Amino acid sequence: MAEISGKLGSITCDGLTKGVKSWSLDLVGDALETTDYEDAGIRTYIVGCSGWTGSCEINWDTANTITVGDVIAALVFSIVGTTEVYTGEAIVTGISVSSSFDGVVTASITFQGSGACTLTSA
Repeated sequence: MAEISGKLGSITCDGLTKGVKSWSLDLVGDALETTDYEDAGIRTYIVGCSGWTGSCEINWDTANTITVGDVIAALVFSIVGTTEVYTGEAIVTGISVSSSFDGVVTASITFQGSGACTLTSA
């Protein structure tokens, strides 16, 4: 098995498309317990709802118009070395802007997925 890198990503919100410096996705699913006396003390489950959240870091600049509550119309995160691309629509749940005296201003954007986060192969 070979290691891969995740060097490609973009976020489109209110017509602004911004390259991404780093990103993470958390794909989650609920397990609904169905245990009853017939299960002889062994827990049983069925699949419940699924969802996803994530975050990304961008360079902040004067063209940025992203605010909490905005709908991100297109998230595209690619994994270099493969043909896999994660895409989805999300709602901005947080923005954390930071700066240092010797660097550019960056912003960490957190988001809640709305609908499916689709993994496709090009």
